[in-house]
Amino acid sequence: MNAKKALRISRLHLPIDSSDVKDIINITGDQAHYVRNVLRLKKGHPMVFFTQDGQEFCAQIEAVNRHDVTLTDIQVSSKPVPPSSVNITLIQAISAGDRMDYTVQKSAELGARALIPVFSEFCSHKIPANKYDKKIKHWQAVANSACEQSGRCDLLQIHPITSLKTASESHAHSGVFLEPTATKKLSDLAKSQPQDLSVFIGPEGGFSQAETAFMAQLGMMGIQMGQRVLRTETAAPVILAAVHTLYGDFS
Repeated sequence: MNAKKALRISRLHLPIDSSDVKDIINITGDQAHYVRNVLRLKKGHPMVFFTQDGQEFCAQIEAVNRHDVTLTDIQVSSKPVPPSSVNITLIQAISAGDRMDYTVQKSAELGARALIPVFSEFCSHKIPANKYDKKIKHWQAVANSACEQSGRCDLLQIHPITSLKTASESHAHSGVFLEPTATKKLSDLAKSQPQDLSVFIGPEGGFSQAETAFMAQLGMMGIQMGQRVLRTETAAPVILAAVHTLYGDFS
């Protein structure tokens, strides 16, 4: 007799705390639509979900209804993926459309804790102030999906849009900025593993001279990532992978 085909186990983020997890959970709204119409899961399918406070649970789908999905047999996961060993915040100059989505997605997959979108002098993409909240919700949804698919139990937090100056003044104590003409490299950071690191990434046109001078005046170090100039959407996954290789999850 042939063995039964193993069921694919899907992961979902639920916007609740672990203290709210009971014996039965009813999923509604967008999450229920996702389970029913996108994942197309049926009764009896196993499922993994994680909560706002980073706890992971295993469950089974008891019912898939028109407006809700019921989970039962809920148990705490025995092997949750821990958060990254380095607390990395990306301060990313806003780029257009899919480029920014790519940055958010890959930052989530590679364990960044937070992403702060900023406007800098050479940003070519403009967003009307009345659409800031809509953009943040969109980027957070992109981040949440990437966290679900990559096995994370914590979320990449997308912060409100702000100016490069404001973000620099708030994160200078742990900040470095990417600059192709810099003489320092990531390996020139302290040899001990940094617990907190804020990385400033410029837009398509890079940071202006005034911006790099301002960040340097605040005590931040400019670093270059090899001989080639990286596209703005490439910089985040490259610097995250490099940090993990030298100091973090890959070391």
